[in-house]
Amino acid sequence: MQAGGNMRSLVLLLVLGCSAKTDSDTPAEDDGPVMLEPPEEGEGFQLAMSGVAPPFSEVWLCDVYKIPIDEMAHVKWVKFNQNDGTHHMTLSTLGMGPSGLDYGTYDCNDLYGDSSLMQEQIMFFGAQGDATGEMHLPDGVVASLPATIDVIHEIHYVNPTDEEVAIYSQINGYTIPADSNNESIWGGQTRDENIFIPAAEDGEPAVHTEWSRCVFNEDVEVHFLAAHQHELGSFFEVSLFDGTEVGEVFYTNDDWHNPNITQFDPPLVIPEGEGFEWACTWTNPNEHEVVYGLDSTDEMCNLAMVHTPFSMTAECTVVETSDGVLWESGT
Repeated sequence: MQAGGNMRSLVLLLVLGCSAKTDSDTPAEDDGPVMLEPPEEGEGFQLAMSGVAPPFSEVWLCDVYKIPIDEMAHVKWVKFNQNDGTHHMTLSTLGMGPSGLDYGTYDCNDLYGDSSLMQEQIMFFGAQGDATGEMHLPDGVVASLPATIDVIHEIHYVNPTDEEVAIYSQINGYTIPADSNNESIWGGQTRDENIFIPAAEDGEPAVHTEWSRCVFNEDVEVHFLAAHQHELGSFFEVSLFDGTEVGEVFYTNDDWHNPNITQFDPPLVIPEGEGFEWACTWTNPNEHEVVYGLDSTDEMCNLAMVHTPFSMTAECTVVETSDGVLWESGT
């Protein structure tokens, strides 16, 4: 993978799902998990997978299957259900047609191999941490999914207990009829993969910050932003960047468990050549350095965005970083 790269994303609502949880949504522990009923026929569809996390394990499962719809689906809102504390789940595809992958469940480490496959992924939903949540798109905006795609459905779960855990992920997409007045979203995430967090010294945690700046190659209107870090993440902030100057911070997050999906109404108008600076701060109490990686013990610094218009060529390309390392963006 590439530092400062962009994973293409159809973001149905982005990495990573927003929680609109209430106490009644989450069952008492003794009751066991409550499964999510699929939408009524004609009102949407459900994507689901399950697996097992052995005692004291970290599992990363990928289930590959055809999306269960017969025609283009125009999704207006989403509801998800998963194990409380799930590190993350994602839904992605490799293109607008069949993936060429055999259907079935894989260890994601084996499926992705040298990670070249991940560069081709188009992510269209994700969730982290909370057991349940909902996401609603603004008026006049939908997420359109073709019936031709194969889904790569991921669950990443850490089981610190001495008992086996049944893991699960269910996502309902609630649809509306096609309407020429509705505009479809697109989006993605840009990230720093050249992370180096120093080790603690003399018992004092190391506090380390890195920033990146990206600019869009097309005019967009950004409706949602979200952050993604791992366990050492202590602060995430975003500022507008006009291609030369950095503006004031307008988005912050100090809880790595929660991606803090923020909706902008009206949306942020970002002309071509302008974009964002995002900065990640980590606090490392460990006596070893930490770098970018996919495991929960590694770190990340990802900024996710959802925008209109629907444009598969729009991306926020990294042009400056705090460590001076510039990588060619993924497409």
